[in-house]
Amino acid sequence: MTDSLAKSDWQEWAEAKKAKGERTAMRKLTDEQIERVVSLLEEGKPLPDDYRPLLFDTKKEYELIYADKEREEDILADTMAVPLQRVKTFRNGKDGNGWTNMLIFGDNLQVLKTLLQMKQEGKLKNADGTPGGEAGLY
Repeated sequence: MTDSLAKSDWQEWAEAKKAKGERTAMRKLTDEQIERVVSLLEEGKPLPDDYRPLLFDTKKEYELIYADKEREEDILADTMAVPLQRVKTFRNGKDGNGWTNMLIFGDNLQVLKTLLQMKQEGKLKNADGTPGGEAGLY
């Protein structure tokens, strides 16, 4: 397989995807990157991990679909946020200016609803102090 043939095949594939209205993740690759991928494949070598998001559309979320499934918005609207019942608090730093982790007792859905509200109100922070806060690890 030559590089020109690989590019031709790639272009044909991309045009077919575009005609169907589908996104092509590979359009982000430069000609040099395409040549490197083809070269590595011809040599039977693995592709570097940094090519994964460029080559493949990956879904970031998975969803379980079934009959009569309630919408996420309805579930959140019907769930009451509750005050957090902290079992233990872990801090980085004596004055509490560093990160804080909490072990929380309670119903998962209610706790997650409370943490979501705290995040939306800007009360949760990432470890580097920026707004956000990733919460909900079990």
